[in-house]
Amino acid sequence: KILSVEELVSMPVPVEVSSLATSLLEEAMTSARARAVEATEGTRKILVQAGLTVLGQDQNAAGDPRRIILDTAETWQADLIVLGSHGRHGLDRFLMGSVAESVAVHAHCSVVVVRK
Repeated sequence: KILSVEELVSMPVPVEVSSLATSLLEEAMTSARARAVEATEGTRKILVQAGLTVLGQDQNAAGDPRRIILDTAETWQADLIVLGSHGRHGLDRFLMGSVAESVAVHAHCSVVVVRK
């Protein structure tokens, strides 16, 4: 089964948001959705070429990737979670957190992290 999660970035926004800010946010969300679809399609091709059967439809979700991945893996009764990592270091990792690390620490099953 394949899952891709669009991470929603939350930031303080004034009550009156300019049309430019709204446009930029919509553009960012559209881009995130496109990347999610591209990731699931690419993953499906790799798995099928490896002779594996992909069960069910690909799922794309939006929200906190840590929580969604862990909850979905429990629902699916997964034996293994395989996820990618951006390989962030330093301040970026501190500010954004590590989804891979969080999933590996809290998962009910084995986790394989693949670096880019």
